[in-house]
Amino acid sequence: MIQAVIIAVVVLCWRNSHRDAGVTRLEALRTRMKIIFLVLVVCGLCSKAVVHTYRHFNPPPPPIVGP
Repeated sequence: MIQAVIIAVVVLCWRNSHRDAGVTRLEALRTRMKIIFLVLVVCGLCSKAVVHTYRHFNPPPPPIVGP
């Protein structure tokens, strides 16, 4: 799923770079960096949610106390 999102972002960036002739290279770079940053943020939040949900429903075993 993450690979599909990354491929989609790359394709959209590539298509938009050919479409906008009036955009400078710096503006295009900033736009790409913002998109990549947003994708990484979303992926990070989703992975944290998955780990939290897994740990919620599968708690670790209780520690063994005693000799």
